[in-house]
Amino acid sequence: MFEFFNIPHTYEKYVPDRNGSEKLIELPNILPTFERFSVDIGVSTDILSLWCKEHKEFLRVYKQCQALQKDMLNDLALRGFYNATYTAFAAKNLTDMCKESS
Repeated sequence: MFEFFNIPHTYEKYVPDRNGSEKLIELPNILPTFERFSVDIGVSTDILSLWCKEHKEFLRVYKQCQALQKDMLNDLALRGFYNATYTAFAAKNLTDMCKESS
């Protein structure tokens, strides 16, 4: 699981420019999610939650993966790769970054 979430935030790709030359641009990697991870290994996210409750080591790695996901979301959003409105939605729903009610 750690390897799934511990990926570079961006990659570089050559694309044609207006002059017919190629220029190197930086693109964001796809944000790793627990939903995609669970599909990749053939279980549901409910099973991941169950494993967190039953296995302390799994919970430890799960929390590390949450931190990696949050870091990537923050980094790519601050660098302008993500739409601000969707970033706010994702931050509230995928991480612990939610607005506290007064």
